[in-house]
Amino acid sequence: MKTVLIVLDTLRRDYLQPYGNEWVQTPAIAGLAAEGITFSNHWVGSLPCMPARREFMTGRHNFLYRNWGPIEPYDDVLPRELRNEGVFSHLITDHFHYFELGGENYHTGFNTWDFYRGQEHDPWASLVDGMAVPEHLGQANSINQQNRTRQVREEDFSGPRSIAAAIDWLDTNKEADDWFLQVELFDPHEPFYCTDEYREMYNDTWNGPLFDWPNYSEVSENPEAVEHIRKCYAGLITMSDKWVGKLLSAMQRLGRLDDTLIILTTDHGTMLAEHNYWMKNRMPMYNEIVRIPLVVRLPGGAQAGTTCSALTQTIDIMPTILTHHACKLPPHQTGIPLQLAMDGTASREYAIFGYFGMALNITDGRYVYMRNPVREDGGPLHAYTSMPVGGLNYWYPRELNSQMEMGRYFSHNYNLPLYKIPATGAAPSPLTGEPSYVGRHLLYDITADPRQEMELTDSVVEQEFIVQIGKVLHSYEAPVEQYLRLGLTP
Repeated sequence: MKTVLIVLDTLRRDYLQPYGNEWVQTPAIAGLAAEGITFSNHWVGSLPCMPARREFMTGRHNFLYRNWGPIEPYDDVLPRELRNEGVFSHLITDHFHYFELGGENYHTGFNTWDFYRGQEHDPWASLVDGMAVPEHLGQANSINQQNRTRQVREEDFSGPRSIAAAIDWLDTNKEADDWFLQVELFDPHEPFYCTDEYREMYNDTWNGPLFDWPNYSEVSENPEAVEHIRKCYAGLITMSDKWVGKLLSAMQRLGRLDDTLIILTTDHGTMLAEHNYWMKNRMPMYNEIVRIPLVVRLPGGAQAGTTCSALTQTIDIMPTILTHHACKLPPHQTGIPLQLAMDGTASREYAIFGYFGMALNITDGRYVYMRNPVREDGGPLHAYTSMPVGGLNYWYPRELNSQMEMGRYFSHNYNLPLYKIPATGAAPSPLTGEPSYVGRHLLYDITADPRQEMELTDSVVEQEFIVQIGKVLHSYEAPVEQYLRLGLTP
């Protein structure tokens, strides 16, 4: 048995041909969908990057218990579970968050791993005096500008180098069996930097200052700048798609397409000025961020060209791969193998998703209900962890350490002792002039209103979601403060 998991970061489904896009060129992903199954109702779980990856690894939601952080010592993780059953695993990535503080232990479960540098603010190209940052809109920084001096030709970019390494790995191991290969590209995550030919493909005529990395904020730029960003993003998707195509072509050449499970997905999407927001993290969790692509090619091309409408999530990837390799599922994972969704034997009625300390969001595939915190501080709230790293690349401050408690709080972590750390949450940030989201809950019918432009008032639907949130929180052993902060009864 063999599996290739392809993860492209920040990939919006509505920019892909299999999901109806008619202007962004993604022939490789479209070809994969033609030979596979397109999941039309696939959703995130925990956001952003590392919380989502912990779900890929563990098949459990992260956001109910802690913020961005490492793999925990008690986690049953995908590559280690495979290794226990004699399946070799290899990671190839340019996602530098794996190698920062707060990203510990994700790569160490693999038998082997390979890392290609240069994305975003990866501290790679080293200049003592730094490089001047040019005039720009949005974000730019010295280290990213320095990295770009090493990324001139398309083949120099870390994403293409990662794919080239994956092709080399497949060639080297062409006679092997029983392996799992995870190929993970940071693209098309911002900054939306690619070679000129890909922007020209979309007639990008921008002649203003450098602008390929919007702030995480509401939109203040003019329509021409918005159009430019969307074309930059489209160009980076097309460049990424080209290299995914090279990987799939190599698999065909090696005769691997008919005996390998191929999964292509993402961790989350992004806002490109919809609802007047850029990026993610700050705003309500609109469809552009949370309803994500998933394409699966079964060995032999079974069910080619079909669509699966079952409600699926990020946490389902881990048990899917274990099931394909005939490995038993660990006791505390909560995902549903996609095999059961594809043959119609099992699926979920509801999916929950969110950021730690922000809204708890739930969908049944027709409606989305966003339950926001009822207090300004988003609390009461604690992070529960064996690894007291504060988040993305920082430790918890020393003055907070004295407030930490230790105890045994959950059975899903094998009842091992955890730190209980005071935390602060928040409701989403409203646009200028809009009312606060504190205690203001949102309901949308995404079948009738996929752009989520019309808030619904339907007390019957809302009450049903409140009941289901309580059931889901109970099933996940959510701490009692997760109910209280949302104005719910435990």
